[in-house]
Amino acid sequence: MKATLIAYTSKGLSKTESSKLSKALIGYTDKSNNGKYLYNRNGLVKNTKHIIICRSAFIVPKDIAESILYFIKKRRAKALSWNLEISQEQFRN
Repeated sequence: MKATLIAYTSKGLSKTESSKLSKALIGYTDKSNNGKYLYNRNGLVKNTKHIIICRSAFIVPKDIAESILYFIKKRRAKALSWNLEISQEQFRN
């Protein structure tokens, strides 16, 4: 299966913008009422098949990669991408 490795950096962005970008891409756990309730907020990557390598690098299917790259660059962050060939079983849902 054709896939794309995407690595991005938020260097040059404020901490607030960097945090918003990371949360929008990867997602986060939201706690309310002093930790009584937990909500998992999925990001763009978590809504698709993916492999998360680290906080700022992940592998997604090639057809979705263009929209994610556009999202990153729209937020004024820098991104690099590489095309890969990966078996379907290695992806997480």
